[in-house]
Amino acid sequence: MAVKLIASDMDGTFLDGCGDYDRQRFERLLDVLEERDIKFVVASGNSMPRLAMMFDGLLERLIVVAENGAQLITNGQLFAEHTVAKSDLENFLAYFSKQLVDYKVMLSGLKATYMLKDSHFSIDSSLIKADQAALLMKSIVELSDFNQLPADERFFKISLLLPEEKDREIIVDFNNRFPGHLTATASGFGGVDIIQTGWHKGRALAQLMQHYSLTADQVMAFGDGGNDIEMLRLAGASYAMDNAPQEVKAAARFIAPSHKEAGVFQVIEDYLKKSEIK
Repeated sequence: MAVKLIASDMDGTFLDGCGDYDRQRFERLLDVLEERDIKFVVASGNSMPRLAMMFDGLLERLIVVAENGAQLITNGQLFAEHTVAKSDLENFLAYFSKQLVDYKVMLSGLKATYMLKDSHFSIDSSLIKADQAALLMKSIVELSDFNQLPADERFFKISLLLPEEKDREIIVDFNNRFPGHLTATASGFGGVDIIQTGWHKGRALAQLMQHYSLTADQVMAFGDGGNDIEMLRLAGASYAMDNAPQEVKAAARFIAPSHKEAGVFQVIEDYLKKSEIK
């Protein structure tokens, strides 16, 4: 059956080694996808403000799954959203009360992203474009204490930034011992995303499949991180990037060339050529 929806993770998957992509190539690809009535889904753990910068001028042609599935935007309009329960946020802050600075904890909210002043956070310029990094830093609100969070703020995701050799250990420990309804998952490069249990990219993709009456064999998906596993397991044509860890590759049906080789573009363009011949 023909593919009707393509979902791709961003960092380490769609984006190259500098956190960028070939805009002209992507626009040409979008033109062909639209001609064939194939929808493209940006499926990312990133916040909507960063994705809006990344795809400025293209959002109305895309479906966006932001914050690992907590926000779902179709053609520039909010389709669905889910926020972290206040009690779970409080439990999280208590659980990591002594590591909030060392783990560079960030709370991703509707209005802004919040972190503690002493965290000394900076964005790796090798992973994201300098202009985007500057704008993202402006969107971060630094607090002396998380007790200063706005009372009316709503939060989609919690993030940690850890040494890569420690992330797996902390993820396993958190998922075994945390007393609330949150799940930790690797997002790559030492990043760990804490999301509401059961709300992930796979769930957002399932919502889209139901909305558009699609079956698994009409869906293609790409990913490289632990937060892509549910999405890869759901899609009929699932691709783990060559740069992905083994556990992610095990969740996919195929392996795509690495993100540094524009593997997502290569696979999609190859599929479109072959399906055109048929």
